[in-house]
Amino acid sequence: MKINKNTILSFLLGLTFTSIAQPNDVKYRRSNLTMVLIEDNSLGKEKDMVINAYNANPFPDKYNQHNIADKNFSTEKLKLTKEDYLKAGFYKDTLKTPLDFIKAKKTPLNKVRYLNNELTIGVLEPTDEELTNIYVNKYINDKKIAKQVVATWFNRSNDGKTMDWSLLKQRAAYSAAEHEKEGETKNSVVDKLIKDVDIVGNSFVVFNKMKFYENEPVARLIRDAAKAEAMKQLAGKPEIIVNNALAAIDKTYDLTKEGYTVQCNTYLYQLDWDEKIAKKTKDYFFNDNLIDKRSQIWDTTNLYKMKFVGRTNSGSIVVGGTKSIKEIIDLQVKRTMDNAMAKLQKQYVVFRPVTPIFSVNPVTAQIGLKEGVEPEQKYEILKSTDDEFGIPRWSSIGKVKVNKKMPIWDNRLGAEPVKDEKGNVVENPKFTTFKGGKKASEFYYLRLLK
Repeated sequence: MKINKNTILSFLLGLTFTSIAQPNDVKYRRSNLTMVLIEDNSLGKEKDMVINAYNANPFPDKYNQHNIADKNFSTEKLKLTKEDYLKAGFYKDTLKTPLDFIKAKKTPLNKVRYLNNELTIGVLEPTDEELTNIYVNKYINDKKIAKQVVATWFNRSNDGKTMDWSLLKQRAAYSAAEHEKEGETKNSVVDKLIKDVDIVGNSFVVFNKMKFYENEPVARLIRDAAKAEAMKQLAGKPEIIVNNALAAIDKTYDLTKEGYTVQCNTYLYQLDWDEKIAKKTKDYFFNDNLIDKRSQIWDTTNLYKMKFVGRTNSGSIVVGGTKSIKEIIDLQVKRTMDNAMAKLQKQYVVFRPVTPIFSVNPVTAQIGLKEGVEPEQKYEILKSTDDEFGIPRWSSIGKVKVNKKMPIWDNRLGAEPVKDEKGNVVENPKFTTFKGGKKASEFYYLRLLK
């Protein structure tokens, strides 16, 4: 990619504002994220290589990494029951009339399962995406994922007798050590943490199911169709013209046959958490009078649940060229995960992260194409202010828009380097530039609007 005057200006801005830019490790309140990979044969013949690439992929840096014990599972090891389907809303409505079957055929991704030989009674089967959703729900229930998320929050010991508030205090990012303030007591800090439901409440679990398809079969079909069309169009033409056309088609085939196309279905869940649940957690598991009963209470309680936010699908294509299979899969997995996260953030407001402003005049931020940034996208400027209980809340004080005249930072893995007119690589400014933001400060933040 050749450098232009906008790239030069963007680079100079980076030099100008380095002195006031926030460090990359700036502490602020982030949402909390657990990533789970659904492992099965849809990962293709290079399954082990895909899993290794997924595990080595850098964690999204706009979220707190919230580790739990179970971070992968296979649908092939889960057996669904009729109750699982009914709980998901399937098999409740039996198709009996011709009109029922006509309506069913209008949903081509679903399949009809007939219940009699005359094919007059049937039920609608879930789509592949819906079926995976049922598997995910079963996994969440069987593995008690909500309890695992909560156990991490409170540093629950193996015997269940001890839990603490240290991680909550750390991620709450209060302006000072609350228990050291004049008039503040340990109990008042705990009361504040109970009221501050956003700390634990913004805990998400993302399930990713990828399907890998080799490019070669598709490239071959396209090649054969192109050759057939070329032979029709060039009928009667000199042999050298026909041969050149066919050779060009073969060249395109050779360039595109190596590599993979990936489809990724992503399912987003959020921990169900409010002040009432926080209060019961304190009463059950921080009451010294119940220390010998804590493990039993934990094992039998239904207090903690995950709620389904939504699902999305994304994908990416990587062609081979000179890359090895491992390089192709590493790049493929990273791009697919970036695309999946960016799409979730665009579709579901509750999942959108906040990003520190990198500099002002103009406003810049260290987000780019990896996060799905597009020209003219709007972001709100957020300021952290304490409410009446001393709990930090986001306050929107203005808006900015991605400057379409400036290059968006290409922070994707394997991004093409920026080059000058002589072909020399030029450092890519590590930020995106925005228009507007007169009220912005380097101590404020940005969050995507529509």
